[in-house]
Amino acid sequence: DDAAYYLGRVEELDGKPEAASRWYDKVRGAHALDARIRLTRIEAQGGDLTKARERLRQLRDQNRKQAVLLFLVEAELLAEMGLNPEAMKVYDAALAAYPDDRELLYARGLHGAAMQRLEVVESDLRRLLDLEPDHADALNALGYSLADMSDRYTEALDLIERALALKPDEGAILDSMGWVQYRLGRLESALDYLRQASAKLPDDPEVAAHLGEVLWALDQRDEARQVWDKARAASPEHAYLLRVLDRHHLAPNGSQP
Repeated sequence: DDAAYYLGRVEELDGKPEAASRWYDKVRGAHALDARIRLTRIEAQGGDLTKARERLRQLRDQNRKQAVLLFLVEAELLAEMGLNPEAMKVYDAALAAYPDDRELLYARGLHGAAMQRLEVVESDLRRLLDLEPDHADALNALGYSLADMSDRYTEALDLIERALALKPDEGAILDSMGWVQYRLGRLESALDYLRQASAKLPDDPEVAAHLGEVLWALDQRDEARQVWDKARAASPEHAYLLRVLDRHHLAPNGSQP
């Protein structure tokens, strides 16, 4: 069983999904569930999403103790394929079956943010914070969403400050702090936090998008273009980064028409 599982991993990493599937299908024992989950991903990526979702439903029936994990896998798979409304339906069903599950609340909250649905973000993350007031990632996600999708900047700042006190070296939280400072018009402070975030997360296109925004606002436009060009070269399809570039009417070569 161990050998079959790891041979499946090798074939999958080598870009041979059919061979990987044959090995995964043989796995029993400790790696069986992970092997089946990997099978669903291969099936979905190969175009058989219906079969993949049916497999996940069967796995949930057979593994009640892992049902939350399997709901998360299905929703994430749908989101990766751009099927955000379908993913939200899975989260809804999961939370109907497992109310107040913290992993599900956090995951649906983040998915709501990806769909620009602030009401979902607030509902789920505030409930999670009721259950776990020092959940730094939830504090950060809610604060960032308020800063990014509303004008409730003071409220956002309070949440992000609480998150940063809990995780002072976390790149994502430093990014959020930089972004809320930018939204409050505190450009020099924003630049300081975003440079720290960029140092910790040098390959994160959203951090680069934010850093470029602040540099642009400070009239440091050559550096802003350099930051954006580097991020776009590494992540040419990143939706948030592309929205920022489009807002500044930047041509594909990074120059302004």
